Amino acid sequence: MSLPLGSALLHRFLHRSRYVNFCQSTSPFRLCCDEKHEPSLLRAVYANEKLEVKENLPGLFRYIDWLPVDRYLEADGKPITYQSQNLAHHLGLDHLFICFNGYWPERDADLSTCSFKELEAFPILARIPEDNPKTLVVASAGNTGRAFATVCSKLKIPFCLVIPEQNLSAIWSKEPFDSCVRMIAVGGNGDYSDAIRIGQIISELEGFFPEGGAKNVARRDGMGLTVVDATVTIGEIPDHYFQAVGSGTGGISAYEANLRFLADGRFGNKKMKLHLCQNIPFTPMTDAWKAGSREITALSEIEAKKCISQVSAKVLTNRNPAYSLAGGVYEALADTDGEMYGVTNDESDKARALFEKLEGIDVSPAAGVATGALIQAVEAVKIGKKETIVLNITSGGYKRMRQDYPLHYLKPDLVFKPEEIEPDFLEKSITSVS
Repeated sequence: MSLPLGSALLHRFLHRSRYVNFCQSTSPFRLCCDEKHEPSLLRAVYANEKLEVKENLPGLFRYIDWLPVDRYLEADGKPITYQSQNLAHHLGLDHLFICFNGYWPERDADLSTCSFKELEAFPILARIPEDNPKTLVVASAGNTGRAFATVCSKLKIPFCLVIPEQNLSAIWSKEPFDSCVRMIAVGGNGDYSDAIRIGQIISELEGFFPEGGAKNVARRDGMGLTVVDATVTIGEIPDHYFQAVGSGTGGISAYEANLRFLADGRFGNKKMKLHLCQNIPFTPMTDAWKAGSREITALSEIEAKKCISQVSAKVLTNRNPAYSLAGGVYEALADTDGEMYGVTNDESDKARALFEKLEGIDVSPAAGVATGALIQAVEAVKIGKKETIVLNITSGGYKRMRQDYPLHYLKPDLVFKPEEIEPDFLEKSITSVS
């Protein structure tokens, strides 16, 4: 169904909160402006500066005013924000709010992929013209791939997923996958960055197009709905916001949503402090931020993959995050006087067990990292007892989902080794199975 909504201009974001060069484009495929310049992100500017919640629209599309789309899709789920009692009491916090993204029937949480990556998938797909003949390509470490595969299967949209073979167990659905969904895996010691390389090559082949990652405004504004839902539910912009990050896109999205509420003017004038975290020992953004550096220290491929192999939250292992570029994580942290944390597997496991015991639902390793960071912040007195805090549980309810539904797993159509990532070889192999 079409609506005269979501009219958005895109413009380039450069340096500290400075806008230049309006692109004046509503193209669903635009990921960057036409000028040559340093790496930067486009940002959507919406006709409706004041958010009007459309309660009559399904799921996350009730926030369509701040999504770069002109139609909505049938989406059941959205973020669910509620005030914590038990975990809040345990940590000595008066105003701790949980933004839960996943499956939790008792709280009407119905993201069927158990991840906030579903918030990305629906807006991106709603932004693509219905008559588009090309196949969407997405590289993923797990949650994003599951979200897109599930939604594309439901809507019969041609889709190609590229994922590390070691993460195949993350690609499941409570419904069988449609044949419009294809999957390519990177075998051996291939990781998320290898999957991204393959995805980039495939997206340039005839008949395919890239999703765009952090450059896609629909992805960021979809992820930013966690802050939108939390702010609308609470009635004001929070003081603090906790989230685990891999590519950093979620942190950027939260910051951008905060800026929109400042322009709205009805929810206060605060810039909420970003508390972002990564899973030790793979902490490139945390290390750079703590060192006061805008640039990430490059690790060799061997070193990076060794660190990645040791983390429990595999979805947080992007070797090329959106940190240094204009409008990226570094600038968002700097503008909010933010913090970054490193959380061990053990800390994450204990935080997950604590959350499930006190709040009553299981959460993912990445959500455990975020909860672990919150615990660190409380212990270090980085947040006040009476301040308003939002903890983004980016994925939860998987255990509950398995109890309620038999799950279907997607199998790869092709498997490549990292050393086989070469354009001509990939094109011949993909053509042979198309």
